Order: sequence, then C-alpha cells, then structure tokens
Amino acid sequence: MARILIADDRESMRTALRSAFVLRPNWEICGEATDGTEAVAKATQLKPDLVLLDFRMHQSDGLKAATQINRIMPSLPIVMYTLYKTDELEAAAKSVGVRCVVAKEDGVQPLLTAIDGELARSQVRSD
Repeated sequence: MARILIADDRESMRTALRSAFVLRPNWEICGEATDGTEAVAKATQLKPDLVLLDFRMHQSDGLKAATQINRIMPSLPIVMYTLYKTDELEAAAKSVGVRCVVAKEDGVQPLLTAIDGELARSQVRSD
C-alpha cells in the first residue's frame, strides 16, 4: 500500500483528489496539509511514500515545502500539481527536489500516471 500525503490549500481540490485516488486500491491517503509548513511537518511525522504538493498555498508555498522535505528526506518522491505550470516553475521545482510537475488544467489522468511512475521508480530504488 502506497501512502500519499496531499498538500493543497483548497478543500475542494483535496476532496477531488481523494475521490480520484479511491480508484487506486493500492494507494492510501495518509494525511492532508493546507500549506507548505504543515506539509513539511506531516511529511516528517507520517513518513509517506510520496508527497503531492500544490505550488501556491497560503503561509508557505510548494517550492519552500519541497526544499525542506527534500533536505529531511531526500529519497522521498515529491510531485507538484499546479495551475501555474511553466518551464521556469518546473526547472525551479526540480532544482529543489520535485520529481515531476503536472498541470491541473491537464486533468487528473496525467497526475495519476505521474504518481504511478514515481512510486514505481521509488520502489525500484529501495529494492
């Protein structure tokens, strides 16, 4: 069972993600965060198999959270799901440890595919 931490400041987005993730019986949402600071704390506490971060959140954004999470748990896969995907954001995100950036406007299927890929890569690394 893959344990996933979701960090997004919008309750409606977290609800939509929970609904989509139900379709993956081997995934479990182990926690949710409403900002980057909470995401770092919950990642440290819950030790998920993957963190899904929004870019723009109140208090602390996804880049700051990814930087801190990557510093604490460098092998933990981080996927960013954002309305603001640009080449510049993707480069900045990857430079702080985000493995993949997915545009929310592309829908949920590319996100599910990205998470599957990162979980598979993570499993190969840990074997």
